[in-house]
Parts: sequence; structure tokens; C-alpha cells
Amino acid sequence: MAAQDHSSTWTHSLEEDGWYRAHVALRADLTAMAGMLESFTKQVDGGKAITREQAAAADKYVTTTMKFLHHHHANEDDIATPYLSTRFNMDEKICADHKRLETLMEAYSGGMKKLLASTDLQEQRTLLAGVKATFAQLDPLCRQHFQEEETVAMPLMRKHFTLQEIEKNVVAKILRGMGPDDVGDYFRTLSKEEFRSFAKQEHIPFFIRWILQWQVAKYKKNIWQPFEQQCLTAAH
Repeated sequence: MAAQDHSSTWTHSLEEDGWYRAHVALRADLTAMAGMLESFTKQVDGGKAITREQAAAADKYVTTTMKFLHHHHANEDDIATPYLSTRFNMDEKICADHKRLETLMEAYSGGMKKLLASTDLQEQRTLLAGVKATFAQLDPLCRQHFQEEETVAMPLMRKHFTLQEIEKNVVAKILRGMGPDDVGDYFRTLSKEEFRSFAKQEHIPFFIRWILQWQVAKYKKNIWQPFEQQCLTAAH
């Protein structure tokens, strides 16, 4: 256990922490996917099948988002939890939740693949009902899991480790494993002011900031905007 409380070494709030910001991005993704399912339901119930353009946009967004969520869990399991466990015991429920979440994520992704591959209206209606039932389990469990990490694990991390220790032994390793789409998803919901503040907080050099912004712009153009246009306004 830590010999002293290191909370004072953290110069930014918990809500500004990179771990917390990942949850903000993922919660936005869950909200977007819920909106997609609701929009598709109205469309299909109205007698109009999901189009190939909509299916392509939805598949790209869902695939990217689920990959980001999977990487988030893997980073916790493989990098954060082993390191944090050297000074405090991680809540067993938080660790166990990942197995249940991964099972639901696999079921949801598989159901979406089948739905988006179908061109038959009646089959889409049946498959959509199954996907919605799976998502109805995945969504609240994800949100509850994020909240438990924010209220239990993150305060303990700040108590038992200095900011510098976490930056060196956790954050740096996670950043090296982030792909362009992960970066785009992570930063999509941040305003320009929030991005600048985060970059300054994390000591990100100007040139790297430019690369990150370019990746975010590319993500928005190729993944988010087609999804938003094709799948969140499908019923209108």
C-alpha cells in the first residue's frame, strides 16, 4: 500500500482525467447507437428497409466503436489493473464485469452484422428486435461499469499513485497502442477548447497535436458524419 496519500499530486480534476474522458467518448457512442436502433425501428416499422448506404455507414461506425470499447477493456486488464494492483486491490466486480461485457459485445456485433447484411424487410424487423434486446443489456451494464470505475477505482488510483507514475507506467503504454480510429473516437466529442486544454494537461507537443487533430478530422469525415447522416436521421 502507498505510504502516503498522493491525491495532491494530481493537478487536474478526475473529470479531466484521460480514463474518465474515454468513458465520456464511449457513453456518447452508446447514445449514438441507441439512436440508430430507434431510428431504424421507426423506419422498418414504417415499411422501409434499411438501405445498403445505411448498412455500410452503420457497419463502419459500430465496428470501429466496438473495437475501441474492446481496446479500452484490454488496456484496463493488461496495463492499468496489473499496475494498480501493486498498491491496492481492484474491486473484483469491476474486473469480472469485463467478461460479461465482452460476451454481450460479441453478441451485439454479431447481431448487427446479420442485420446489416440483410436486404429483406421482414428479416430486418426480426433481426433488429434481437439486436435491440442485446443492446438493452449491454448499454446499462457499460454505463454502470464506467461509473463504478469512476467512483471506486479512479479515486484509489489518485490516492496510491502520483500523476507522474501513472503517466509513465499506464498512460504512455496505452497511447502507444491507440490506432487512428481510436484517436478519432476518443476526441470526437471534445470542443477545440477542451482539446487544447487536454493537450496542455498531457504535455502533448504541437506537432503531435496536429497529427491527432488530423486523425479526428479524418474519423469524422469517413466514419462519424456518414453514420450521423444515414443512421441517426433514417426515420425523418
